[in-house]
Amino acid sequence: GTMIKHLQSANACRSFSEFRQEASMLHSLHHPCIVSLVGISIHPLCFALQLAPLGSLNTVLEEKRKDKSSAYMPLGHMLTFKVAYQIAMGLAYLHRKNIIFCDLKSDNILVWSLEVQDLVNVKLSDYGISRHSFREGALGVEGTPGYQAPEVRPGIVYDEKVDMFSYGMVIYELLSGRRPALGDHQLQTAKKLSKGIRPVLGGLEQIQFHSLHTLMTSCWDTKPEKRPGAMQCVRLMQEPSFACLRYLLSCDSHSQLFLSQLQGSSAVFWHGNNEDRTYSVVNVENGQMEVKRMSCPGSRISCQMKIQNTLWMSTEEQEMFIYSLKDMCPLSQPQKQFSCPAVITCLFYVPARAQGLAKVFAGMSDGLVAVFNLVDDLPLEGETYLCSHSLNKTVFGLKDSDLRQRPFPVRSMALVSSGSQLWFSNGPGLLVVDSLSLQAIRRLEPYKPPSSIVSIATSFCLWGEEAVWTLDDHTNTLLLFHAASYQLCATYYCGHIDPIRDVFPVQHPAGIAMAAADGVTTKNQETDAEGTHKGVTVIHSEGAGIQIIQHQDFLADYCSLDPPELDSDYLLNCGGHVLLPANVGGSSSDQDQQRTTSTAETPLLLQAFTLLPVHGTLWIPRRGGDVMIINMQSHQNQLKGCVAAVLSPPGLSTLGTLEEAALVANNTIVCGFQKSSEWSLVVWRAWGCCELEVFYHSWEKLGHLEAGMRRRR
Repeated sequence: GTMIKHLQSANACRSFSEFRQEASMLHSLHHPCIVSLVGISIHPLCFALQLAPLGSLNTVLEEKRKDKSSAYMPLGHMLTFKVAYQIAMGLAYLHRKNIIFCDLKSDNILVWSLEVQDLVNVKLSDYGISRHSFREGALGVEGTPGYQAPEVRPGIVYDEKVDMFSYGMVIYELLSGRRPALGDHQLQTAKKLSKGIRPVLGGLEQIQFHSLHTLMTSCWDTKPEKRPGAMQCVRLMQEPSFACLRYLLSCDSHSQLFLSQLQGSSAVFWHGNNEDRTYSVVNVENGQMEVKRMSCPGSRISCQMKIQNTLWMSTEEQEMFIYSLKDMCPLSQPQKQFSCPAVITCLFYVPARAQGLAKVFAGMSDGLVAVFNLVDDLPLEGETYLCSHSLNKTVFGLKDSDLRQRPFPVRSMALVSSGSQLWFSNGPGLLVVDSLSLQAIRRLEPYKPPSSIVSIATSFCLWGEEAVWTLDDHTNTLLLFHAASYQLCATYYCGHIDPIRDVFPVQHPAGIAMAAADGVTTKNQETDAEGTHKGVTVIHSEGAGIQIIQHQDFLADYCSLDPPELDSDYLLNCGGHVLLPANVGGSSSDQDQQRTTSTAETPLLLQAFTLLPVHGTLWIPRRGGDVMIINMQSHQNQLKGCVAAVLSPPGLSTLGTLEEAALVANNTIVCGFQKSSEWSLVVWRAWGCCELEVFYHSWEKLGHLEAGMRRRR
């Protein structure tokens, strides 16, 4: 009898000492992603911990899986990202304190909130078997099969990398919505894991979270030293590219790629010429090549655009073909074909309006623009032509000897002012015509020869008013015009090697009353011979081109703002304003200005080539393959443009040159890379202001919270 009593008291002692160990450990932990100890009770022996309002991650995922039709990411993309990030943050904190969790699984992750806007969504809990012991490693204790690293065996020493293995399994669960089982019972699972077998997940293009997917596979590597550390995971996830990338797809060899703006999710490749000409179609929603090398004889294509249910296609032989896409039939018999006076370089669709039919404007290689009226998606006979050369001569008084009168191809067009105006490129200049009467309204001179405008885009980013952005191919400069007054408001050089956090001032248009635009003094608008408006504080200088004078004091104020002070009340709503990454940069304004107006030759890789307005931001892809995301910030009613993020796909150096980029659907941006003749597609989520704000908020504010908890102790 006494023997048994002794054993029981020894057990009680051991339990109590374990309890004390865990209590003192819990008491020393203060982190937003770790459940904190509220108190302890001796009789009954237990802890009082914070209560998780939504239970464990496992139960939440199971609930979601029941009512979600989608197979992957039951929590949705952004919440999946935030949860994975917060778990890594909690682990990094424990590992810094030399604590190995040992039993990380979805049951031990408690859910605080499923709102993407909330700062803390999950916390780690239940350190029942955690070990305080990093330096010398910990001795084997049993975790949970399926989550437990293969090197954990009784009596074997291991380190914090066992938690990283379990973290990989938790990512698996976040992506698939299922527990990481490899058989009917746990022993089977443990055996298979030790042999290197891992749970099966769909392909990268099915799950569409490339970076988290690849992080998962590196975390569950059989060799502990190959797994990343928790802090390494945290740093990786702080790059916007990590969360924004959907997937990469290799597409073998083709000669051309065409993407249509906002016309559904297909990317069309063409290959070969004449009898050998074929096309292939990739559905970018699921990353599947749905049509492979279908024959469609004809000459090389100069331009292609999908409009509703038709495909317009022009060739370098000056022909236009219009195919019906109604019954997914192959492109065999065009519904219509006709020849054009020149090669078509740009197609632009204008939907029907109350006072007119739908139209297609076709810009040509010699500066002509053909205007087709559509009925049932097909052009009526008798198109109208606009001739840049004669408009320049008769309306704007340009002489034939003028360099601006050379025959420039029309490269880009935009509808402005509720669709009443069409702006189109004419070499270094811009022509504005009435989109109904086709009467010339204005000629603007954004650039000087030998620049040519390659892209024009519009957005409502100037105090809620419409703006027109332009980009040229020679000085690589982005300009911003106030649409209603045609005034230049900002300029930014797109060729910086490391543009993140670049800031450029936006001038208030002269003589225009903006919504509450106080404190900006302007002169009346007058136009000089060049057609540039003096009302904006603009100076011309040889070599430097057009400069906008900066309010030095304002810029200095902005750049010295301490990021923690940029609180959420500083952020306007999602109308286009987002926190920049911490320590908002910006050299002295003089230096910035020198960089901004440099017209030195830009290396090809830093040459921007198109402008994509995306939900309140402007995406600017460059030939080297990165994408700058610019957004407007308002501070004391001063506007400035900021490079809020720069996206780069993994393995950028191996992809080649970025040839094409477009917003193909509301939530999808496709970038087409070509190396020799091999193509790859990089597919991004179309993040605008709101997503960027949630993303930066999700880790910067959490960092402040963590630092605050450290200070309060």
